[in-house]
Amino acid sequence: MKVMTFNLRSDSIFDGKNRWHKRNHIVFDVIKKYNCDIIGLQEVTNKMYKDIEEQLSDYYIIGQPRCKRFFVEHNNILISKRHEILEEETFWLSNQPKKVGSSIWYSVFPRICTTAKVRLDSGELVRIYNTHLDVYLSPARGYGLKKISEYIERQQEIDQIPVVLMGDFNATPNHRIIKTFTEGELSHKRFVAVQEYDKSIYNKPTMGRFKDSEKGMHLDYIFVSEECAVLHAEIIKDNVNGQYPSDHYPLLAHVHVTLS
Repeated sequence: MKVMTFNLRSDSIFDGKNRWHKRNHIVFDVIKKYNCDIIGLQEVTNKMYKDIEEQLSDYYIIGQPRCKRFFVEHNNILISKRHEILEEETFWLSNQPKKVGSSIWYSVFPRICTTAKVRLDSGELVRIYNTHLDVYLSPARGYGLKKISEYIERQQEIDQIPVVLMGDFNATPNHRIIKTFTEGELSHKRFVAVQEYDKSIYNKPTMGRFKDSEKGMHLDYIFVSEECAVLHAEIIKDNVNGQYPSDHYPLLAHVHVTLS
C-alpha cells in the first residue's frame, strides 16, 4: 500500500505566484505520478476541493470541512477507487467531537480528524486517520492528539485492524507530543513513524516554503501501527522549473499491511 500525506497550502491572496490556481497543475501531476492508494490532504478550501474532485477522478474524496463559514478547510482523505470504503467520519478535536465547528478555547481555529475504514483490493482491512494539529500552541496540539488517540482506542475495541495516522502535526521529531505518542503513552496501540525506515529523513524539512530547502521544520508524519511493515519512505521534492506544488513537501511511504 502506498500512502502519502500532503499539506496543499490553502489558497492565500498573499501567496502571489504561488496562488492555488497557478500551481494546482503541479499538485495534480505529483499525485497522478506516484499513484498512491491513500492520500491525506490538509488545508483544502472549498474551491480546492472542487478542483481536486474534478481532476482526480480515480479517487474517492472524503471528509467534512472544519466549519461552515470563515477560514473553511478540509482534511480530506483520497482513496483510490481500487479499494472499498466501509466507513467514513470527520470528528472535531474538542469536548463535542460530533459538533461541527466546535473547538477548545485556546485553539484559534477548529481542528478536525477525518477517518475511514477501508478494504484494500488485496483483502486487508485498514483504518486511516488524517489530521492537521494546531499551529500556534503546544497544549492545543497535545489535546488534539489525545482526542485522536482516544478515538483510536474506542475503534480498536470494535475491530482490531491495522491503523495509519498521518498529517501535519506542527511539531518537530523531538517534540514531546511526538515522543508521547510513539512511546505508547496515549494509546495501547503502538505506532512507529515511517521515517524510522531511514532516520536521516528526520533531518530533512517537510516544510520548504515553496523552495528547495535543506533546512527547515519537519512537521509532517505518517504513523503506522505494529501490524504494518514500512518498506520505503521518502520526502518528495518534485517541482516544475523551480515552482513547487506547496509550501510543504509530500511524505510518501510504502507499507505492507498484514491480512486482517
